Amino acid sequence: TPDEVHITVGAVRYQAHGRERSGVCSVQFAERIQEGDTIPIYLKRNPNFKFPQDESTPVIMIGPGTGVAPFRSYMQEREELGFEGNTWLFFRDQHFTTDFLYQTEWQEWLEDGTLSKLDVAFSRDTDKKVYVQHK
Repeated sequence: TPDEVHITVGAVRYQAHGRERSGVCSVQFAERIQEGDTIPIYLKRNPNFKFPQDESTPVIMIGPGTGVAPFRSYMQEREELGFEGNTWLFFRDQHFTTDFLYQTEWQEWLEDGTLSKLDVAFSRDTDKKVYVQHK
């Protein structure tokens, strides 16, 4: 709805020099904020990040991990407007079972024609690492 903002956050956790480390903001979101909580934020529009308004303009979207979030928003808008086709998403993350963000939405958009093509790569699910550029 127009009065909602959805955010996609990947909690940063890693080991360095024998110690567990974590991202300050991302882990706070992941561990302390519950669905429905109100969070004070400031939104700043990027005037250089625009999608074409002409439905016939081909669009290629490359979304590694949480970087797929703006493309989800774009696809929601295209669906609302009844636009079909000319959109191709490349999505990459580490594991299919835990990291395929918004999987069912992408599949629904493929089925209804809002999304033309979807290529995925999960770099840690096979012996040989697979990245989106291999697609």
